[in-house]
Amino acid sequence: MKRNKAFKVLPVLASVLVLSLVTACGNSGTTKEANGSTAPAATSSVSKDPVKVTLWTPMNPNAKAVVKSLNELPMVQEWAKKTNVTFDFQHSSGNTPQDDVQQYGVMVASNNLPDSMLWNWNSVQGGTSKMFKDGTIIKLNDLIEKNAPNLKKILDANPQIAKQIKADNGDIYALPHLKVGQYGQYKTFSGMVIRQDWLEELGLQAPETIDEWETVLRAFKEKKGVIPFTLNKSYPLSFADFAGAYGVAGMSTIANASSFYIDGGKVKFGPTQPEFKQYLTTMQKWYKEGLIDPDFASNDTKTMDAKITSGKAGAFYGFIGGSIGTYTPALQKTDPKAKLAAVQYPVLKKGDEPKFVQASWEYDNIGTVITSTNKHAAETVKAIDYLYSDEGAMLKNFGVEGQTYTKVDGQPKYTDLILKNPDNLPISQAMAKYFIANYGFSGLDDDRYNDQYYQLQAQKDAVKLYAKYANNAYKVMLPPVVLSTDEAKESAKILNDVSTLLTEQITKVVMGAAKVEDYDKTMEQVKKMNIDRAVEIYQTATDRYNKR
Repeated sequence: MKRNKAFKVLPVLASVLVLSLVTACGNSGTTKEANGSTAPAATSSVSKDPVKVTLWTPMNPNAKAVVKSLNELPMVQEWAKKTNVTFDFQHSSGNTPQDDVQQYGVMVASNNLPDSMLWNWNSVQGGTSKMFKDGTIIKLNDLIEKNAPNLKKILDANPQIAKQIKADNGDIYALPHLKVGQYGQYKTFSGMVIRQDWLEELGLQAPETIDEWETVLRAFKEKKGVIPFTLNKSYPLSFADFAGAYGVAGMSTIANASSFYIDGGKVKFGPTQPEFKQYLTTMQKWYKEGLIDPDFASNDTKTMDAKITSGKAGAFYGFIGGSIGTYTPALQKTDPKAKLAAVQYPVLKKGDEPKFVQASWEYDNIGTVITSTNKHAAETVKAIDYLYSDEGAMLKNFGVEGQTYTKVDGQPKYTDLILKNPDNLPISQAMAKYFIANYGFSGLDDDRYNDQYYQLQAQKDAVKLYAKYANNAYKVMLPPVVLSTDEAKESAKILNDVSTLLTEQITKVVMGAAKVEDYDKTMEQVKKMNIDRAVEIYQTATDRYNKR
């Protein structure tokens, strides 16, 4: 934004002060077991003849730190033996998501296509529907029916998943990454984190309501002399919670659907709702009283890390693995009694259940597509279908038995190669060196890896607490709709303009440079920018989704 420096801070403040819906939406419902003992035999995914196919995918950072290609993974090599299909991985050479998008564009434009591609297809405007329309990929309905008995069984047993992976016209374009079944229930991985030892020292309970949060933050400031709530300017806006307590989605500074939500079957835009002004009033008060880090505008990751690990901050938004798992041992080096704990998503009234909770669908739009140049489409589908079987899911999530895991009382347990890596690799990188568990990939996730990845009791408690109200999220969050190319262009233009305006005006209000009452004028401007048309577009797309 070409604004004065004071107004560049909203993405930082908003990133932890509001809730958006960029990744968590839809009506999940109850899933039936998909990776239980009744799954089809893994042998159904074996190709008759040896086949080699190329698969393009950006490499996860954990994997990139320890291998040059996924071809090196023992899991991938064993996968080839089990299915008679060898995947030759091709990786983006970029270091950022923007680099990946650019390289994908060049690859498609030159028509130099691999046999298959795996990615989060939200990265492509128009998604997989446009890719099919452009002739880049093929549809998979018949191929799944004939060659993917494991995936077909899951879709037949879980109609809500079939609905998620289908286009509006019923086509299936991707072999999905899924969290489903008895070992795929954890769909949350982040939320509010607090210094539990300080709560105990001050005789306070973990805050649940906005008023309780204010009490706790004020106590941290006055009695501990610390920054009550710190944050990182680079946090995405979807990592915020407080706006959700007021019953609305928060503000996004990027052109996507993250500020839309469902209320009584109708799509609404959070920042234009009356309740949003109540939220702004609270945020302005907290900022004025010093309950929010005064240096939030300059906090990068290292700065935030330092404030937390040095005991200078009391609460923050974080991740179960990367925050609780990393900060706790660092804190305890100088303060053995230090404890971090997850906190329930905030509400207004005691006893209310939070609705705007970070959660994900069973399908997160990550999947493998088969290009129109693939001469072995059936064999490719068969091989990937193996990862939806019991045996294949075990290989994907735990690696090769005897090397990276053993069975203990019938349950997979990682060996010291993972948990106490001889090269001193952190667990996340040790996993990534041998198999695919802690990032998106076609096939089934298995939460039993989390039970070991999250080694601290605080982490085990956190995943259960964050997931406690996850089903509530599916009542209010926008479903995974697909916009047409024209709809996507029109809505993006509107939301870009609206986001720029709201970024500036909300920053003014929160920092006290404008009154909350001034926000009414901002809403008038937003109306003139045609926000109602954007709501209409997403309502139409939602109606199409509901008819799938």
